[in-house]
Amino acid sequence: MATKIKQQTVLQFDGQEFDLGAVEANVKNDWKDKGNKVSAIETLNIYVKPQEAKVYYVVNGEAEGSIDL
Repeated sequence: MATKIKQQTVLQFDGQEFDLGAVEANVKNDWKDKGNKVSAIETLNIYVKPQEAKVYYVVNGEAEGSIDL
């Protein structure tokens, strides 16, 4: 039986650390807060720009948004 792996992916930049799992969760929450359903997401592209302290995302190849990092 395979053991479930607990994983965390962290981006380190300019003396700061960003949990990319938390970034993904925050993007999904932003999408939901804008009146959309998370279950409607078929594709999600996330672009992290630590030098701008921003995260940009594209849902289903059409809808775009951004959040602060």
